[in-house]
Amino acid sequence: RSLCDWSSDVCSSDLLEALVAMAIFSFIGVACYTLLASTGRLKESGDAGYASLSGLQLAMRQIEEDFAQFAQRPVASGGAEPEPAIDASPEDAVVALTRAGWRNPLARPRSGLQRVEWVLDHDDRLLRRYRRSIDDNDPEERVERVYLEGVDAFQLRYMDDKGKWLEDWPPESSPGSQPPGAAQGAVVAGPPPEPVPMAVEVKISQARIGEVTRVIPLR
Repeated sequence: RSLCDWSSDVCSSDLLEALVAMAIFSFIGVACYTLLASTGRLKESGDAGYASLSGLQLAMRQIEEDFAQFAQRPVASGGAEPEPAIDASPEDAVVALTRAGWRNPLARPRSGLQRVEWVLDHDDRLLRRYRRSIDDNDPEERVERVYLEGVDAFQLRYMDDKGKWLEDWPPESSPGSQPPGAAQGAVVAGPPPEPVPMAVEVKISQARIGEVTRVIPLR
């Protein structure tokens, strides 16, 4: 064979080896990219799941604290009638209630009672609002914090003295009913005290976590 033919065979062999090497490196590169992309998606999903779980735990803890510190104190509504201590149908919230134990580390001239609202807004966010002053009904003066996003449902039920679960609170009083502790036929001066539920059931449904239910005793 001539030197030219031998040189041509060598060149073809080198070219084939180079093409095979490039194919192998390309395959490895695609595999590495796919693995990294999959790892990134798993990390994002894990971070989102952790954020949802953490937000749910914080929300439940705060709801439990609010009801555990419940104070039987109505608040000003801006109208003729005050808002009840627990209002299960406020204007733009799921529940509004008065609680005690509002910490005051700066010793500001305000009450230790706090009026709070739990809201599921139009963006499916579970948030908590409170008034800067217990009887200040100005919406512009309220402070809010978002606890959980992507919430499908936020529902509460209230147990009365007979162990019956009610969707609304305070319950409608029947004609001729008397406040607890009043003797039959006794005349009670002033409006009767508001009833306090035996317990509150809180149900939160979120796509990543599912449905979580908690029962909070009040007395």
